[in-house]
Amino acid sequence: MAAVPLPVVRRAIANYFTGRPYCVSFELTHNCNARCRHCHRGEAVQERFATPERLLEVCRRLRPIVAIMSGGEPLLRHDLRHIVRTLKQGCAPLRVFLNTNAALLTLPLFRDLAEAGVDEVLISFDYPDERHDEYRKIPGLFRRIEKLIREIDAENRRRVVLTCVLQSDNYRHALDMARLALDWGVNINFSAYTPMRTRDESLMIQPDQMEEFRQVTARLRDFKRAHHNVLTSDWVMEGMVQFFAGGRKAGCRAGERFLVVNPDGTLSPCGLLVRDYATFEEMKREFTAHNDCALCYTSSRGNSERPPRYLFLDHLGYLRRRAHA
Repeated sequence: MAAVPLPVVRRAIANYFTGRPYCVSFELTHNCNARCRHCHRGEAVQERFATPERLLEVCRRLRPIVAIMSGGEPLLRHDLRHIVRTLKQGCAPLRVFLNTNAALLTLPLFRDLAEAGVDEVLISFDYPDERHDEYRKIPGLFRRIEKLIREIDAENRRRVVLTCVLQSDNYRHALDMARLALDWGVNINFSAYTPMRTRDESLMIQPDQMEEFRQVTARLRDFKRAHHNVLTSDWVMEGMVQFFAGGRKAGCRAGERFLVVNPDGTLSPCGLLVRDYATFEEMKREFTAHNDCALCYTSSRGNSERPPRYLFLDHLGYLRRRAHA
């Protein structure tokens, strides 16, 4: 227990009782260098960027536990290190994650970002082989990711988390990806596909696949208990089964438990419902109070909506495992 950062725990408890968000995703750009099948990003867009100092003002008002540097592809931002350092130092205590496809990530850049304050690097991962390249439309990406991870020293590999969106074409390979992550010495997290980005219903787990999908999640839970490198909460895995079984998951708390900061510093309830709210209070009043969306079960949503037992014990258990790995 001594390994757990107590200031982070205190903020988590305070946010639970005061209704502040647990997770804030800073979408630093809507541009991306990939063309993923499950995502609408990729086309070049013109956008205005908030300064790192402006993003710090937003972070201080929201006081999240976790800030995710995301996009689009955040590595397209040349001031990314400055943003990370500014938020990490100015909005402490704060855990900073980077969500990237890793096509632009090099070992020196990984080290620079860790020095600036990135606690974990979340690398998007769809298949345990070169099918990942085709899905992301980036030739050679799978081997590039493998080479990068193997170059990172064992201590810092604990910062790496492969993040996999499960869908109808890749869920059968989930255990293979967990095994590969174990071989690479990194962790892995799973979430559920949503058609909200592309309207492609074919990637939803189909009714005749549901029993097999349930078996896959059961095997993942067993693997997690045996090897401790699968970070997905049992609560979230069960939520994914419910979401795919019904095509919906009621009770979304976007704009409350989790939200998005747009590139220009305005706020959106999530990355799938882009708005331009000026303040957290305005968002809760105008959106969250009337939110009846049930069309996704993303990782941000699932992890933020965990009840206290899972929210705290899952996280504290993970930190203890990191400390003693």
